[in-house]
Amino acid sequence: PDAVKARYLAASVRDVVVTRAVDGLPHRMLRTDLVGELEDAGRARALFHAVRRAAGFRKLSGLTWRQMVRDGLALKHGKELSWSQVLLAANTPMLLRSAMVDGRTDLGVMAAGQVAGVIDDLPSCAELVERIMKEADGVRERLTAVR
Repeated sequence: PDAVKARYLAASVRDVVVTRAVDGLPHRMLRTDLVGELEDAGRARALFHAVRRAAGFRKLSGLTWRQMVRDGLALKHGKELSWSQVLLAANTPMLLRSAMVDGRTDLGVMAAGQVAGVIDDLPSCAELVERIMKEADGVRERLTAVR
């Protein structure tokens, strides 16, 4: 969606954050309202958000609550994760979908690599391939000239 593209293009390196707030594991993401809320939220509020999104994921996936709890127990086994972290980890597809597919950048998470803050354009695939070919030709010419 255009809203997603606009957020990535507008992001600076200061808008990229490494956070454990989503599921207890470090993830590099764009700072969104949801990421900020999760970082600031207490455990009860984080659990509320997680349960609400779990209900949405259940509808989308067709899983029963029992199946989701079983999968959550398997995910939690041997790890020091809170239930809100387990629920949020299981809900990552919903959190990504909200932002990346539905364009609701305020309600989801947006994965970001280290270069997310320096993207300044979104070329088409054809334009990108053409740029790469031009750069490759330039490198080949410089290497040929050195020999």
